[in-house]
Amino acid sequence: MLAAREEDPSLHLLQRWLDAKRRKGCVPGTLQRYERVVNKVLITLRAEGKEANATRWTLEDALHIKELRHHDNWTLLILADFARFAGSKVFEEVGIPPAPPRRRVRWLTKEEVSAILEATRDDPLLSFVALLGLGQGMRRVEWLRLRVEDVDLAQGRLLIRGKGRATPKLAYAPLHPAFPPIFSRFLAYRDQVVREARLRFPGSTIPPEALLMPSKYAHGLRPYTQAGINRVLRSIERKVRDRGREVRLSTHMFRRSGATMLEEALLESPQASRDGVYRMVQEFLRHENLATTMKYLESNPRRQRKALDQFGQAFPWPTSGGKAP
Repeated sequence: MLAAREEDPSLHLLQRWLDAKRRKGCVPGTLQRYERVVNKVLITLRAEGKEANATRWTLEDALHIKELRHHDNWTLLILADFARFAGSKVFEEVGIPPAPPRRRVRWLTKEEVSAILEATRDDPLLSFVALLGLGQGMRRVEWLRLRVEDVDLAQGRLLIRGKGRATPKLAYAPLHPAFPPIFSRFLAYRDQVVREARLRFPGSTIPPEALLMPSKYAHGLRPYTQAGINRVLRSIERKVRDRGREVRLSTHMFRRSGATMLEEALLESPQASRDGVYRMVQEFLRHENLATTMKYLESNPRRQRKALDQFGQAFPWPTSGGKAP
C-alpha cells in the first residue's frame, strides 16, 4: 500500500508542493490544512474517475473542480496555487481564483490626521499606535513584532522586524521627533498592564513584544493579534467620531498617508531636490524598489488635484473674456 502511494504521481506532486511551501517558511499547521484541502479534492476526483494528476488537468477538469468548490474561495485559491506549481494554467483561464472586489484606496487628509492626533492625545496606547503608522510608516506585521528592546532612544533609532515568516527582514529606522515622549508614556502604561497581569497570574511569562493584551487563555499576557489591532483602530475611530468626524481606518492607510505627508513636507522645503525627496520617502517606507514607493504616492487624488492646480496657474487659460461665437 505504501509503495502504491509513493508511485502515485498526484501524491508525489502534492508532497513536492508542500516541501516547497515549507522551504518558504510556511508553518506546520498551515501545511497540514493545505494538504487536507488538496487531498480531499484529489480523492473526490479519483472516486469519480476524473484526472487527479494536476499536470494533466484540462479546462474541463478545472471547470469540474470549480463546480465542486464554487462556494469556497479559500479552497479554490489553494488549488489554483497547487495547479500553478504543477505547471497548469487552466485554472486562470476559467477564472480561478475569482477576482476579489476592487477596493477603494483612501488617504487621510491633513484635517483627518489632525483629528486623529488630537483624539488620541490623552491615550498612551492609541497615540503610540498612531505614531507607529503615521510617524514611522510601519506595516501591521511590524507593529505586532515590535519589542521594547528594539527601541534605542540613546541612538535615536528603531529596529524594525519586517516581512518574512521564518526570518523577518531586519532594518534600523530613525525615530520620529515625537517618538521619545510618546514611547515613554506608552512604557508606563505597558508596565501597569504587566503589573496587573502578574497580580492575577503570579509567575506568568511576559512576552517581549511591546504591544501586549490580557489573555485568560495564556494565563497572563499575549502579544496583540491582527484582530486586536483592528479593535484598537475601531477605538480610534470612535474617539474621532465623538469629535464630529467620521473616518474609517486601516494600518496601511496610516502607512501610505504618513508617506504622502512626508513627501509634501519635503517638497515644501526650499533646499529639497525631487530625487532626494523620493529617496527619503523610499527609506521611510523601507521599499527595495523606488517604483513601489511611487505607487503609494501617484494615485493620491489630493496630490493629483494639487498638480492640476499648478498646471492651471502655469498658462493663461482663457477662463473668461472673449466673444461668444
